[in-house]
Amino acid sequence: MTYIVPKKVYYIHIPKSGGTSEKYKLKEMYGDDLIEVPTGKHSPYDKQYADYDCIYTHVRNPHTRLLSLYLFCHELDFMPKKFISKERDEFLSSEHRWKIHSNATKYMEEQTQFDKVMLHKLKQLHCNISVENYVKWLSTVSKANHMMDEHFEYRAYLQQHLWLSDNVHVKKIEDEEGEKYNQTTRMAGHNDEEYIEAGRSIIQEYYSEDLRRFGYE
Repeated sequence: MTYIVPKKVYYIHIPKSGGTSEKYKLKEMYGDDLIEVPTGKHSPYDKQYADYDCIYTHVRNPHTRLLSLYLFCHELDFMPKKFISKERDEFLSSEHRWKIHSNATKYMEEQTQFDKVMLHKLKQLHCNISVENYVKWLSTVSKANHMMDEHFEYRAYLQQHLWLSDNVHVKKIEDEEGEKYNQTTRMAGHNDEEYIEAGRSIIQEYYSEDLRRFGYE
């Protein structure tokens, strides 16, 4: 989530780019002084925090970021619990499921018709994951990956640069050391590289600005 330590730290959490790990690091450093911004989960840059001492974010290679999002949606809603470790299941419940459940009515009321239709389409592809369905999923989200507005909360697939401003210091999550949280469960026999190669041309076309800005290929 996007967090602040008033007048000190402003951290922008781009979905599936390592923000959960950073949250725990910040929590260790600042304790209860660390709070979520009132505009909600994964809020993009807001100029009201422009005078903070430290303004930063993490980005991730779009090829692995989009695959991680696809697999995470399957894990969260469709993966049988017998394949998920107890520790991971507790993490999913504490970090994600409780908020989805407690805000279900709010989400349904606030979602645009576009987001409702997208969610319906994407859920069908999350249900049974495969390389073929991943390519279909990528083809669907890629055509809407520029639509940053007040409904950002329902569009984790948006390009990363849309969350940012020129005064945000950017770090690559691949360069970070230490414990990583929110590691999505993979089924036995799953091979990330098969998915990445199958979706490579789509991401190179539709996420080209992220690739260029952040130095990924």
